[in-house]
Amino acid sequence: MKKQKTIAVLRLISELVAIALFVFLLLNHKLPFWIALFGISVVLSFALGRFYCSWICPMNTPFRAIDWLYRKLGITRLKAPKFLSNRFVRIGFLVLFVVSMILNIRLSLKLNILLYVAIFSVLLTLLFEEAFWHRHLCPFGTILSISSRKARYALRIEEDACIECGKCQKVCPSTSIVTLENGKRRNFGHECLLCANCIDACPVSVCQFEWN
Repeated sequence: MKKQKTIAVLRLISELVAIALFVFLLLNHKLPFWIALFGISVVLSFALGRFYCSWICPMNTPFRAIDWLYRKLGITRLKAPKFLSNRFVRIGFLVLFVVSMILNIRLSLKLNILLYVAIFSVLLTLLFEEAFWHRHLCPFGTILSISSRKARYALRIEEDACIECGKCQKVCPSTSIVTLENGKRRNFGHECLLCANCIDACPVSVCQFEWN
């Protein structure tokens, strides 16, 4: 329990520092420098997985606040439309994002595309479950889901000790935890945000961060 609280505190500090940096860059018209930070996160994701998503991403911080509020109020959000839940939409949104960034630079438009994407993601998450953004639309998440496929640090579920309660699956914001034929749960690391929600929810402590 003490370890879980430590992780929660460290994550909160990391999120607050990251969002403060994002606002600072925004106010000083230097938001494109955020891409450099993301680039570093991509390199580190080959070993550390998608830590950027839950520990740094300025979009995920308001996601957490929305999720907390909706749970308190008992508000249920919509699931992702099936026709949008495929890899072509995911790749297409990434291509659109990259092209927009390139045109913005080449044409000297000086548009805060990162800000617009952040606002769009928050508005979308007010209506749809978080997984819609994390799994199907987020351009950053799409890149990280590729670069982190062989990550050495990941969330592992000890399947033999799993009691099949499904609590970890219910709190996973990216639906990276799936149910196997035998009822046990397994986590797909390249979609995992390393948020530790499942660690908090698991009653038998079979969800743990591990080095492979």
